[in-house]
Amino acid sequence: MDGALDSYLLWEFSQKTVQEALGCSPFDRNRIIGALAWARERIVGLTVEAKLKLVESQHQVRADRLRTKCWTLEEYPVSRLGVVLPWMGDLPVEEIVKSFAEVAVFVRQQAASGSASTSVRYICSLSRIHDLLQVIPIMVIEPGSEQRRPDVLKARGREDLPISPTDGYIEDGNHRALAQAVADPDRTAIQSYVGRTTLPARR
Repeated sequence: MDGALDSYLLWEFSQKTVQEALGCSPFDRNRIIGALAWARERIVGLTVEAKLKLVESQHQVRADRLRTKCWTLEEYPVSRLGVVLPWMGDLPVEEIVKSFAEVAVFVRQQAASGSASTSVRYICSLSRIHDLLQVIPIMVIEPGSEQRRPDVLKARGREDLPISPTDGYIEDGNHRALAQAVADPDRTAIQSYVGRTTLPARR
């Protein structure tokens, strides 16, 4: 759990500065590197419980998931991923119910057409630092059906939409994961902390 906690807090503490730096023209890469270093220093030395309290102060449900899952660091196949439901920024619900790979294609197509979508523009801006994002693993939870299920779409009144079944869903880092996929369309896996009820069997 400690690694997943560190990754989550690293992004939480640096995200605002990263967004500001990406908004500059040209964007300030050194400021982003500095923000990540500062965030890492803030985490060093904290106990697991202290880190969990930081998460709890903003997101109790996520803190509960961090506590109750068994976490392993893996290269998680893109083909097995789905994004979080029922919302992912301003991306259409009709798109996010599809597989991660299909959502990535949609984002690339929207970017090429000059889409005004806030999420598309944000993902594209993050894609410029895809190499830095690789050191901040996303959080994936298995099974995907734990969150990607029809009743979750009730908030948007779209329980009728078919949801592509996926082995896992992205609990945190949806935009970062899509940014890596947009930057490298041939990418087949993404560095992830994967949370399961039990540890996977050794192969």
